Amino acid sequence: MRRNNNRTSANARLDESQEPVAWRSVGEIYGFPFSSFDELQAAVAARSFQLGVDPFAAAEWSARFNSPVKKTVIAALSLLLVIAGAASIIAAFVVKDYWLLAAAPIQATVFYVAHPAWPYHKWATAGGALTVPVFINLLLNEMTTAATLVAYAGLTFAAVRAAAFIANSAFRKALLGDEQLFLAAFANRVCTLRNSRTNRVFAA
Repeated sequence: MRRNNNRTSANARLDESQEPVAWRSVGEIYGFPFSSFDELQAAVAARSFQLGVDPFAAAEWSARFNSPVKKTVIAALSLLLVIAGAASIIAAFVVKDYWLLAAAPIQATVFYVAHPAWPYHKWATAGGALTVPVFINLLLNEMTTAATLVAYAGLTFAAVRAAAFIANSAFRKALLGDEQLFLAAFANRVCTLRNSRTNRVFAA
């Protein structure tokens, strides 16, 4: 029953642009580096190859087929950001520090650029890491409002990346657990395989 659910999930991202799966096993994929699915699993486990997934496909799969616990964690991260944004607006009027109203647009901007599918996600990662020392520096210099806004940026970045990590990891695990699921995803270009040593990418 679980394998059937996994195979259904392979098509979750592909409802609108379904392409036929042309292979019955990975050994039939032209130019593929492995002749069997067991070899692929072993190579990924040994980290000599890495399985990449489309973040949007992973998010859609996660929303429909991930475990209840992981769905709850992702939902909690989203709720945390909503509560934090609302709190900044309330605090701005309570303490009459209207610079705190900037927290909401900062959250919206960071939410967009922090997503792994953003073309410049590596730069976003560097920026997210910088929020910690910048926050500490501003706090030590008693620039509380500025430190708070930076903290909002850091919190949003961390929450978005954590949710994406949970979804991507679960999707990868599902792909590596079922050959037919992997073939469907590979055929529809929602996953790729990269050689860790040569950086060569294998894609449909």
